[in-house]
Amino acid sequence: MNEHIVMLPFSEEWFLWNSITTFFIILITIVSRNAKPEFKNKLATLMAICIALESILIQFYYFQLGVWTAQDSLPFHLCRLMWFNSIIVLLTRNQIAFELLLFVGMIGGMHSMLTPEFTHGTDPILMLDYFLVHGGLIAIPMYCIFVLGMRPRKWAWLKSFLYLQIFVVCVGLLDYLLGANYMYLAVKPIVENPFLIGDWPYYIVGLELATLLHAFLVQIPFYLTNHFLED
Repeated sequence: MNEHIVMLPFSEEWFLWNSITTFFIILITIVSRNAKPEFKNKLATLMAICIALESILIQFYYFQLGVWTAQDSLPFHLCRLMWFNSIIVLLTRNQIAFELLLFVGMIGGMHSMLTPEFTHGTDPILMLDYFLVHGGLIAIPMYCIFVLGMRPRKWAWLKSFLYLQIFVVCVGLLDYLLGANYMYLAVKPIVENPFLIGDWPYYIVGLELATLLHAFLVQIPFYLTNHFLED
């Protein structure tokens, strides 16, 4: 398993990468919002293609660097799973996939940007890739809401949390078989995060509760404005 490296929150480097990523998240949404429907759909397809290409090319880059391992490099961390889920959302507008991205993927992307932990190194390409993926998990649901006009259903925040448990069970089994730590289900992350409380397995419970709380908070603006999709 590769040595993991963290970026200190509020460091100069942290501010630089997060500021650039936030700028592009806002830019994509603003530029696209008043565009013609044809442009919006083409951009969604282009983003899906870029996600697919990135997912393939980064595996080759790990091989080139000599850091690819079955324990670290397979796309089974939660953010990577939601990154693949983004392709489904952008190409099909699937409602369940969108809600998972909004209430699970976006939360994972946000916390990964706030407390970055690098699993393969910190050369410029790997850092760019890290913030592309995790920033994308914020940008794409924003694009779906403000550009494509998608909306969650009333109880989607809770249902998405329940769907998440399927990923937890499947990835937990994979971790056991490979001796891996995907989704950090076997070993606690080394980042400083207030929701990481206690050792294994107690920190997992804390993360689950934090995810549920965040999902509830994300749905509040939709509740206050009554911008839900009818079941």
